[in-house]
Amino acid sequence: MKQYAQIRKNEYHDSLELLLATSILCEKDGIGKGNIAMGNAASKALFDSLGLSNPLAEQAGIMDVIIVAEAQSEEAFTEAVEATFEQMRGKKESNPSKHFDTTQDAVRAYPDAQLCVISVPGEYAKAEAMKALEAGLHVILFSSHISPEDELELKLFAQSRGLLVMGPDCGVVNLAGVAFLLGSVTDRGPFGLCGATGVGIQHVGALLQAAGSGASQIIGTGGGDLKQPVGGISMLMGIDALENDPATEYILLVSRKPNEEILAKILARIKDCSKVVVACFMGCERKVVESSGAIYAATLDEVAVKALELVGKKAMLQSESELDEMAAAAVVGMKPEQKYVRGLFTGGTYCEEAMNAFTALAGDVYSNAPLRESLRLKDSLVSCQNSCVDCGEDEFTAGKPHPTMEPSVRRPFITKEASDPEVCVLLLDFIFAVSAHMDPVGVVIEDIKQGMAAAAADGRKLAVVASICGTDSDFQSLGEQRAKLEEAGVLVCQTNYLAARLAGKIVALRNGGKQ
Repeated sequence: MKQYAQIRKNEYHDSLELLLATSILCEKDGIGKGNIAMGNAASKALFDSLGLSNPLAEQAGIMDVIIVAEAQSEEAFTEAVEATFEQMRGKKESNPSKHFDTTQDAVRAYPDAQLCVISVPGEYAKAEAMKALEAGLHVILFSSHISPEDELELKLFAQSRGLLVMGPDCGVVNLAGVAFLLGSVTDRGPFGLCGATGVGIQHVGALLQAAGSGASQIIGTGGGDLKQPVGGISMLMGIDALENDPATEYILLVSRKPNEEILAKILARIKDCSKVVVACFMGCERKVVESSGAIYAATLDEVAVKALELVGKKAMLQSESELDEMAAAAVVGMKPEQKYVRGLFTGGTYCEEAMNAFTALAGDVYSNAPLRESLRLKDSLVSCQNSCVDCGEDEFTAGKPHPTMEPSVRRPFITKEASDPEVCVLLLDFIFAVSAHMDPVGVVIEDIKQGMAAAAADGRKLAVVASICGTDSDFQSLGEQRAKLEEAGVLVCQTNYLAARLAGKIVALRNGGKQ
């Protein structure tokens, strides 16, 4: 393949649109590696780091779109680019909206607006967020690569005006039944969620809906909120908002474990809260959480289970005995040398949750986002014994769509790991979202089938274990996606935690241990 480039003059698109456009372009016939971005300095540097530097790109101005891709021919490149932007135009025409040159113009046109979603390159995000806050708008800040100091400045300013900043790097928000960005479509119910892990709050919301309940509000804070120097400003304000929200009867909090100082602030706020709180701070001890008066949950699944118990409902999850039966059946026909798991994750929280669940059953896991530094993979592309790779880490997403939007990033991994004679389990997650890929299973299902078939031809049996995070209201169609996996022979679990438990049980059996 040869490299080709194109500049589209004076055609501004925000970061989310261009991530989606990149995803569409790279799926076109005759296209290899590619990227689409605005012509700012950071994007130009990014093209270089991706191995897509091109002299034409240097001529682009900050209001121009740069497209660089490897293609089988110039004709294939041109046709793919035109088809990509035609598809993007179709999406806009099916959901028409007005365009404004400035935030101030938009506010004047919509004086009742209360919220602004910001999706621009990180170098511009702080300034745009400040304009929105000065106009009296709450902010969902999807943009990433914003310094902790700038995040703190934005949140302190917002707090002084009684406004909430959700983010930076916040992809999951659902307010009054409206899903934003990467959030799932959920029914409304009595539970208000606030969390520093997007997939975590999305996961809980999906389990609530599956049990016949729902969420009043789902507030993402961004992963940096519970770190210094930010100090949990959005989490604390989120608790305030949910406590004062008449549609919220119970508050559910989810995050990875904050440092001790920030955790103490959150626990003190919970102690003063007038509503029942269920809290999961992953890795935090039960007695510490319960000292605040909160109901303790050790896992994302437990948050939903314990929340549903408050309203007399039950989460319909596979039992340990069911997982034992699935594991026992899965190992039949495997070769003696098959003894390792290889996990490929689109969600960082899911990768961490899976490693913890697996480790408790079958031992240590190597990763590019390890539970401890001694287990870090030397090369994220080269697995070692039991391994889990977070495909959403910056090394894979810099300048490219997140795996939820571009799930094909896992295709070469699936092929490689399926061919390893020592692998007995391939572990995958699938995450739905409003702005995610419309057929995430379809993108990789042929690779899964071919991997299983190649293993069988070699006299091996490969177990593929998967979970899906989404609701039956999502555009991706939960039933159809699950059916595609099951028809291919994939073992589908209701949650990521259960999938990791199943993988751990299979590996434990393969290594002579008990489930």
